[in-house]
Amino acid sequence: MRIGLYDPHLATLGGGERYFLTILEEALGVQGAEVILLSPEEPDPAEWRRLGIEVEAGAFTWDRAMDREVTEASRELDLLVAMVNDVPPLSHARRSVAMVQFPHRSHMGARGGVLRALGVGRAPAALASYELFLCNSEFTRQHIRARLGVDAVIVAPPVDMPSSASGEREPLILSVGRFFSDWHSKNQHVLVEAFAALGAPGWSLVLAGGADDRAYVERVRRAADGLPVELRLDVPRDELLDLQSRAALFWHAAGYGQDPRRHPERLEHFGIATVEAMAHGAVPLVYPAGGSAELVDDGRTGRWWRTPAELAELTRALIADEPERARLAAAARAEAERFSTDRFRAAIHEVVLRA
Repeated sequence: MRIGLYDPHLATLGGGERYFLTILEEALGVQGAEVILLSPEEPDPAEWRRLGIEVEAGAFTWDRAMDREVTEASRELDLLVAMVNDVPPLSHARRSVAMVQFPHRSHMGARGGVLRALGVGRAPAALASYELFLCNSEFTRQHIRARLGVDAVIVAPPVDMPSSASGEREPLILSVGRFFSDWHSKNQHVLVEAFAALGAPGWSLVLAGGADDRAYVERVRRAADGLPVELRLDVPRDELLDLQSRAALFWHAAGYGQDPRRHPERLEHFGIATVEAMAHGAVPLVYPAGGSAELVDDGRTGRWWRTPAELAELTRALIADEPERARLAAAARAEAERFSTDRFRAAIHEVVLRA
């Protein structure tokens, strides 16, 4: 069995790549399978360890490819799995599966709008060559239907569950996300603004994530000057797990300040970092847009905030009410179990890697 896996943005190493590379791990476990990784960048499995992925470089074949080369390579494949943000490349594989992270309107021209209005999508031949579309959340599924005209099956991303979560928490607020200021910013500068208004002696804020945008990192660093705020850049996975095990609260701001009707792609599509924090026992306080509103049930598994001032107010209330923090943390841990990596691996075998 020849299995090809295509990711045009493999070097990004975000949540989508964790999803994609976990599928790669599972494909490598299929008896008798030959696995070909298709991507424009040469893969570096050593870097994948930051995502908790353990794959030897010699376990698969790599072919440099973009859409056109993927279409040609698919003729020799029994299964093609493509990770995309738009219409996937035309496939000739025996079976074809597309995981659509989010259908970005910016990638879709005027002709696409006309075809969508007719209900056939921008590229009917390419879309019709796939028997299955996957997505990460109900929020994404709805926009795939509206923008591409196809139905998708929700298989939420994999999240590793800790063996146990300590009941002892430090006066620490954690936020995790790549630092960048473009359309999908995690808005760390907004969190610094909220922390400046918090007024909670003894508490600190840690902002952990990849330093994708150095200018934005410096903007956040300047805003945090003089505050007990630490920027932890490109944190190794073991250090991130340590932070998650100690944090009492988790803040998330993706989507703040965006128009959800005009630019839904700028919201959080799922929220792996939020689920990881919940699994470790931190109470999440999230901006309720996109996937974040699905993950956190306000008042049951965490809290929703809509302005930095409200985030500070809700946080002060939780800091002062330890029993309430404990109640929300227990509910958050239980909710996170729905997104375990074991659950994801089982789902991938059932819907993607089946014979």
